[in-house]
Amino acid sequence: MQKWVFTFFTLFVLDMEPQAWALEMEAEAESSKVQLHGYGELHYNVPSNGGQSKMDLHRMVWGLSYDINDTISLHTEVDFEHAAQEMELEFAYLDFSINPSFNMRAGVMLMPVGPLNEYHEPTLFYSVERPLLQSVIIPTTWQEGGIGIFGSPMEGLKYRVYVVSGLAAEGFSGSSGIRGGRGKAAGGEGKPQTGEKLAVVGRLEYNPLAGLDLGTSVYHGEVDQNNTIVGSPSVFLYTLDGRLRMSGIDVQAVYAKIDIDEADNISRATCKAGAPSAANTTTGAFISGPLACQTVGEELVGWSIELAYHLAHLMGTSWDLVPFARLSEVNTQDALPSGLNGDGVAFAASGKNDREVTTVGIVYYPDPQVAFKADFQNFQDAAGGDTDQYNFGLAYMF
Repeated sequence: MQKWVFTFFTLFVLDMEPQAWALEMEAEAESSKVQLHGYGELHYNVPSNGGQSKMDLHRMVWGLSYDINDTISLHTEVDFEHAAQEMELEFAYLDFSINPSFNMRAGVMLMPVGPLNEYHEPTLFYSVERPLLQSVIIPTTWQEGGIGIFGSPMEGLKYRVYVVSGLAAEGFSGSSGIRGGRGKAAGGEGKPQTGEKLAVVGRLEYNPLAGLDLGTSVYHGEVDQNNTIVGSPSVFLYTLDGRLRMSGIDVQAVYAKIDIDEADNISRATCKAGAPSAANTTTGAFISGPLACQTVGEELVGWSIELAYHLAHLMGTSWDLVPFARLSEVNTQDALPSGLNGDGVAFAASGKNDREVTTVGIVYYPDPQVAFKADFQNFQDAAGGDTDQYNFGLAYMF
């Protein structure tokens, strides 16, 4: 009897072993289709004018990509901001690989506007905070739902062209430009609807020689999503950027301009009431006046230039130390619409919206995916504002 039991058990194990091996191989193959990635950044900001210092785990981002088959892949990323007090979808899209010259993409995608919006991991830029130009003029991070094509038709040349959900003019302002008009494909109950009018966005990148990268981006679309604004206002945005990396030197320049058509109608529609008058605090009557309405600029302009040097090139070390300096100027009211605002007075600009920021600092990279940052910033504006701030940061990506 024992002989038969032993024989049966041996045959059973021999029969199951190939199946177990096959299942294990299948599990390994499935896991190889999944790629995890992410990044995070901790900021410590210290104003030198007596303002409140703050410690902020600004971002913790988790991403997952999955190869559905040989030609279709899924890419997702979720951002937990301010120590996970806020959550935002960075992107969630499908890539359909056809050939190097022509491929398709659909879902919620990062807008290919400027050099930073698509590649904004904190180890990829030197300052603790994101550059002012690519926050105020180019509203990084900027994502919309849509569909498009991308590819590389020749060596050194890349393109991306998408049709996406448009901006909502109701969110525009004189100080932050188009930033508040991003829909982010968050069209739930109580959220701004940005699917009524669509937009076209595209980017072209050219690498003519090693270390030199040139790029340009264009965006155009109507922005009267909820039909609350008279006329058909639209936004046209374009950027130019270049970067030279050679012998440890890193020089980058970016220029961006936005033209808002019918900015007068947008300004009147987004006009906010003034403060209650002292004489009518009981009734809550409002004072009408030029400060009660914020003018949305007809032209928004910004530029920045940055110089950095990688000491690892000089010392031949595996770690790197990078001193850098950046000068940025932005004006969200560079040109104003003509006519009268909602208070019946001429549109006016605020000098506070014509800003200049000088940033100098240093970054220590114990590994290319980990950065310790420290910088000093001076903020000035045309209204006479002049403030300083020290920033310290820890950044990582994987």
